[in-house]
Amino acid sequence: MSSAYGKILKSTSTTSTSLSSILPITTTLQTINTTVTILPLDIHSSNDFTTLISHMHNVFNEIIKEGNTYPQEFPFSLDEFINYFLSYDAFIALKDDVKELDKIMVNENIVWDDKLLGMFYIKPNYPGRCSHICNAGFVVPKRHRGKRVGKLMVQSFLKVAPLLGYKSSIFNLVFENNVASIKLWREFKFKEIGRIPNAGRLKKVGGNEGEEEFVDAIMFYYDFEKIND
Repeated sequence: MSSAYGKILKSTSTTSTSLSSILPITTTLQTINTTVTILPLDIHSSNDFTTLISHMHNVFNEIIKEGNTYPQEFPFSLDEFINYFLSYDAFIALKDDVKELDKIMVNENIVWDDKLLGMFYIKPNYPGRCSHICNAGFVVPKRHRGKRVGKLMVQSFLKVAPLLGYKSSIFNLVFENNVASIKLWREFKFKEIGRIPNAGRLKKVGGNEGEEEFVDAIMFYYDFEKIND
């Protein structure tokens, strides 16, 4: 699945620090007193991630069906999901202290609905000379919302994205009814740089089945080079 600019090449890292120096990121989720690990998901490795990717695919389609955070209107096929969410750099938040993903993949009895707390991708927002500006998408499964998993993923994103070669980030469509996301971006001091009127034809929150409304979207920007200011 290409963008309005066609297929965009990844930004090239110009830092001397590698991702392996900070990943995996392990921390404690205070809301439920549980250890959480942020790990990269490389679907091109030799590991068989079939069951995990299938679960992630289902989670994302549930988000689409909710119809009020992502702009997609119809569920993705598995290939469409992989192309959209996993074709650049993808990361997952797993319950417990997980040092290496391949070591838990051999557990056929793993319950991903319990194990996978969240997921996010990082990819260039623009091509070529502007590919140093990234975009990211965050998903927390419905059963794990309200636990501050999103906050942990954003903290990890702010550490990881600069190491991938990005100088800044822009979120194009943060719908104004997405209160949780807006609260997060403001908490981390993302700049509100614009508003797109009637950007999304979304399912009306609290409305009847099939009832929709047009909702504005806010554009949020973050400069990684001023991260310590």
